[in-house]
Amino acid sequence: MAKPVITTVVPNAIYNPVFQPEITAKTKLGPGIPMSSFFGWSDAVTINQITKRSDRLTLAKQYYLHAEAMATVNSTIGSKQFEDFRLIVSEGFYQVGPSENLDISDGICHLKTTGQAVVYELRNTRGDIAFSKTFDLAVYWANTLDFEKLILNYDTYNPDGSLHADIVLIMPEIIAPWSVRYENIVETRFNNNVQTTNELMEILI
Repeated sequence: MAKPVITTVVPNAIYNPVFQPEITAKTKLGPGIPMSSFFGWSDAVTINQITKRSDRLTLAKQYYLHAEAMATVNSTIGSKQFEDFRLIVSEGFYQVGPSENLDISDGICHLKTTGQAVVYELRNTRGDIAFSKTFDLAVYWANTLDFEKLILNYDTYNPDGSLHADIVLIMPEIIAPWSVRYENIVETRFNNNVQTTNELMEILI
């Protein structure tokens, strides 16, 4: 079992959102990774719905941690084993509905409202999900990144019953200014049922 890591994040000054005069969809959080990366997954949710600068800054700081993870794949300095693949945000910021009550204890949707949780898909040059490489990326992140929790997530909820795979990456809440506690928990799920804890398992159908 991985040991928790308590540390202080030292952001790259170029992308530190604290130094930005305003936080907009164009605010860069990493090389080629604007704030809009975490909102564009849903046409119904835009950064314009977040009106307070303090709330935008809190989100931007959380997404800075995610931008560093994305850069391991999507930037020119990313790992060469993923250079023919594209990491996309399939589920980013979540806007709570007016009559919606979220599980705040372990609910991924709740953590998406705080910028802590992001769901990623790894796609090949044809735009298809790269199943084997998704597993490889989960292993790579587990070995090279710090995080709250990493979930290698498989399901067969597609209408045709075909397999789907993504990675749920959860970052810890940043305590001002940049203090974090990484638990580095890994887990594999299939159709929302936990298959393994503290190790990753590849599922192929």
